[in-house]
Amino acid sequence: MKPELPDIEKFERIVFQKKNTLDLLLSFSLKLLQARHVGVLLGTNKTYLKFLPPEKWDRGVMHKFDGNGMSGLMFKYFGTAFVKRKGLSPIMLYRETQFGEKIESDGIISFVLRTHKEFYEKGLKIVIIDGLQDSPEGAEKAFVYSTYSYDGKVFDRLPGLRINTAIVRQFRAKNFVSAYIPDYGAIVFNTIDENLLANIDEKFNHTEELTKRLDMLIAAIEMASIAYIGSAKGRQAAHIIWRKEKNLRRTALELKEKAVQLNAQKAYLKAVGAVDERQLVNITDGVYAFMDMVGSALIRKKFQPRDYFLILNLCHQIAADNASRYACRVDNFIGDSVFLVNASPFDEQGLRFSPAVHERAMLMIFTLASIFNEIRLLTSGRHPMDKEGRIKELIHRAKVSLGFRAGLEIGPAMIGPLGSRKRRIVTAIGKAVNTASRLESTGIKDEIHIGDGALYLIKEACVTRDTGTIWKILFKSKGFDRPMLSNGPYFLDCYRQFFNIKEEVVYERKNIAYKEFSKDVSFMIKCIPESSVL
Repeated sequence: MKPELPDIEKFERIVFQKKNTLDLLLSFSLKLLQARHVGVLLGTNKTYLKFLPPEKWDRGVMHKFDGNGMSGLMFKYFGTAFVKRKGLSPIMLYRETQFGEKIESDGIISFVLRTHKEFYEKGLKIVIIDGLQDSPEGAEKAFVYSTYSYDGKVFDRLPGLRINTAIVRQFRAKNFVSAYIPDYGAIVFNTIDENLLANIDEKFNHTEELTKRLDMLIAAIEMASIAYIGSAKGRQAAHIIWRKEKNLRRTALELKEKAVQLNAQKAYLKAVGAVDERQLVNITDGVYAFMDMVGSALIRKKFQPRDYFLILNLCHQIAADNASRYACRVDNFIGDSVFLVNASPFDEQGLRFSPAVHERAMLMIFTLASIFNEIRLLTSGRHPMDKEGRIKELIHRAKVSLGFRAGLEIGPAMIGPLGSRKRRIVTAIGKAVNTASRLESTGIKDEIHIGDGALYLIKEACVTRDTGTIWKILFKSKGFDRPMLSNGPYFLDCYRQFFNIKEEVVYERKNIAYKEFSKDVSFMIKCIPESSVL
């Protein structure tokens, strides 16, 4: 079952030295797949020129043969003349109907050559047909066979292909394998080692051995196709080089565009929760916040489901965008609630210094206040995500007042993957997280509810070059008082100026309670200027 494998490293050493590159490929491939016969077809058109671009091909011409035994020897020297005399070469890729319409010809070889250009888009493909000996004697000239394809990774089923049974009988084929040769045509095998293709319920019995040999075939074809291009000369060679250069340039541009998209996606996914299990840690200096729609149970009854989800999704998008802007992370969306985190496991890579807890608190407060202010713009028809003012119209028609409240807490928590085997999210759990949720539940619309520990932290905090993340954000903000910033002002003064709040920013609340949670004294942070309150 396991004939000796030919030496692919030796093939690589000599393929670029040989003038008869295709002969070397044929002999190597014949031994590799233990085939009865192997041949190569040239893709061309009525000019019969080599190295034409695949889109100009309209036929395939048998170019060279090799094989085992006496019949193989005969085919090696007289095969091209034989198939031409039998009318089996050239193989036309298209034919005309009686109405003059051009349609695709039946047959595996015409299929392989017609779809040759997919090599550049999907990778080298190998086509396999087994069970040819089972074709009925009285079958029509073209019979449909089940077909597999292999792209270097997996086997797939192709739609049944109509095969010329006359060719099958002429070569006494039991199976058929074909592979693309870039810029040249295809290599075809008549009856490879049948044990390799043995299968039960459409699964190959010896998948590992088969894929190993097919992967070696792909590698040999890729090397041989490049070596064979070396035989092109003059204008023909220039055309091939230019064709490849265009493909490389197009691919390079596509990769650059993909890189930009992927980098943007990575930044966004990081903000909304794409992390891994390595972040299973206990931390003591995290900042956690919940924000929730005020009166959502009553509000959602006022809207059609489609309209309510439109409003909610736009609000969630605003939350995600601002979390990313202020180096925070959306841990999870829970209905109309959003759970936000600023903790060391989610810090941006490359930071010289990890933010201290007071800077994390600043960033979270800026995140929440920015979200509230943007949602206010959304509901008043002034947000760029809703230029037509549809949300304003929906809210006006429903006669509701839409807004969110938030709760923020600082302290220890455990961060790691949580969920079922098939779906896990990396999230934070702990007392500080629970407290943030309770503070949100007892909060006030458009304001941030905090405890005395968080207030103590931010009341004495200053924005300086040591708080580098928020320093950069504020320094780059248009219209901000930069000279004042350079003096290292108190955070709350910066906050008041940034959001244009004239009145006192923080005020005290007493005796709040929710379920088992209660606080004698807590504090509210205003987020929206009184002049803009509707």
